[in-house]
Amino acid sequence: MSIRLGGAAIFLVAAFFAWVGQSYTTSFGDPLGPTIFPLLVGIPTMLLAASMVIFPSGEVTWPEPRRIAQQVGALAVLIAYSMLLKPLGFPIATFGLISALAAVLGGPPKKALLLGAVMSLSLWVLFDQILGLPLAFLGAWFK
Repeated sequence: MSIRLGGAAIFLVAAFFAWVGQSYTTSFGDPLGPTIFPLLVGIPTMLLAASMVIFPSGEVTWPEPRRIAQQVGALAVLIAYSMLLKPLGFPIATFGLISALAAVLGGPPKKALLLGAVMSLSLWVLFDQILGLPLAFLGAWFK
């Protein structure tokens, strides 16, 4: 039963993804436009999820409660990151994301903070300075 419920949930998310993606438009560039990517991802995902509902196989082994709590914590960190990225800016929000994920997944606190500091600044330099993709160093709260 769990496989069918998981397949149904994945199907609904993929259908929503494809439906929202159809409204993307652009006035220049690729003749297919930005609509094609959500459809290329959403339609095969819906088909595979439907196959999970129609033809379930295997057994589901649920992880222990501590692992489920780690997964829920990681999801909460990712949601917080998406909400804080614009107000805090890329390096500070990414520092928080990487440090918190490392801590939630069981890393030592000092190493989690060090990893967050090194990775957030490295990623900002890579994307902003080397690749030329502009990322705000400081967010809206600091202006």
